[in-house]
Amino acid sequence: MTATRRLFWGLVILETVLVLIFAALGKEYLLLGMGTLVLLLLPLAGRLSIVWAILIISPVVYLEGIPLGIIRAGKWIFVILVVLLWLLSKAIQRKKIRLPEAKTRVLITAFLCWGAFISFHAIQPVISFAGLLKLVSIFGLFYLFSDMLRSRRDIRHTILIWIGIGGILSILGIYQYFNSWAHWGVGQRIWAAFENPNNLGIFLYLLIPITFSLLLQPGKIIPRIVLGLCLVLFLLCLYWTGSRAAWVATYVAFIALSIITRKKYLAGALFLFGAILGILLFRSLATGQLAALLRVGRGLSFRPILWGVSWRIFRHNPLFGVGFGCIPQVFQSYFPVSALSLRSYLFPLAGSPHNLFFQTGAETGLPGVAFILGFFIVFYRDARGFYHRATHPLDRAIAASFWATVIGLFAHAFFELSALIGPGSYTVFFWLLVALFYAVRRRREALTAGWIPA
Repeated sequence: MTATRRLFWGLVILETVLVLIFAALGKEYLLLGMGTLVLLLLPLAGRLSIVWAILIISPVVYLEGIPLGIIRAGKWIFVILVVLLWLLSKAIQRKKIRLPEAKTRVLITAFLCWGAFISFHAIQPVISFAGLLKLVSIFGLFYLFSDMLRSRRDIRHTILIWIGIGGILSILGIYQYFNSWAHWGVGQRIWAAFENPNNLGIFLYLLIPITFSLLLQPGKIIPRIVLGLCLVLFLLCLYWTGSRAAWVATYVAFIALSIITRKKYLAGALFLFGAILGILLFRSLATGQLAALLRVGRGLSFRPILWGVSWRIFRHNPLFGVGFGCIPQVFQSYFPVSALSLRSYLFPLAGSPHNLFFQTGAETGLPGVAFILGFFIVFYRDARGFYHRATHPLDRAIAASFWATVIGLFAHAFFELSALIGPGSYTVFFWLLVALFYAVRRRREALTAGWIPA
């Protein structure tokens, strides 16, 4: 074992022990201890430790007794500090940042510049600039991961760590279900370590295609059994989140992945399953436990109202929007008179129209919607092109999973804020996915050109 690897595992063990000590002292010390320890260890650790640290800390850990606003602020402060520390280390060492060779980089730069411009015109400039700072930190993590993930071992370890963390969170969520934990009145919906069941749903969705894609690849029996068990855990936990948008996205991604990998029988079975499920849902629309889990009445009555409010805001601000995160500031003035009886139910939902395109349009205008559509198109074409060029099984599995993920995510965007620019921790994981894809593609192209050894 090399000195770097010994240092890495030594720091992992040290941090784990110290986090347990902080947890024993009390919940209020746990989050503070984790953030402080990670920041202290980052300058000493290798690049895999940085990936490991961010993967561990990124979920919004919901702890009773600590205000959710403090937890959210602490998470984003941590993310910003990590990005700044990375930039500082690059400047001190006089090393260049390896940026991904993709049009995605141009889209990100243009979107951030537009966001800075419209923040001056926002209804609440302070709120808008704060939202922009969050986006800058998220995209900063994208560039950080793109720079840090260099070898196939880095890529493989990152995927395994991510799946492992997903398994731990799934077990926690299933434990919540069987112990009948209630959270914010959502009953049996589970959230694991996230602040909201929908956040856990989109996080699991991001894990499922890559786990399924790796499972489809030929390999040793024991790793395939482990991947199969993890996939079952993810799907079971996803079901109990009650996140309907994540269900739709997962189903679409499964069908897309089956078609991409030419698993015709699997694709046919999924289509048949979807048809049967649609009939069952239609028959049990008004009664039954499944209908209660789907929250059919609430979904059909609330979302159109929220979408209508967002559309009216967009029509009055088609170019500049109202600014990042400023929808709650104007929601009441656009509230339809016909829905006054639902006012008490809708106000807690006013922060999100539960539609990526409506919210982006209302907050950033037409240029913001163009960025979202541009990203879907560019990433779809990049994933499809790399899948057809890749020869290594791991490269093809990753490319196929990302290709399917972006298709499912497009469907998800019509029902939730999605993972592109959302405020949740799942956004960090999504941009890690994007960075992982471009790291794999960059390595394969450099290998093909003879720049690096196989």
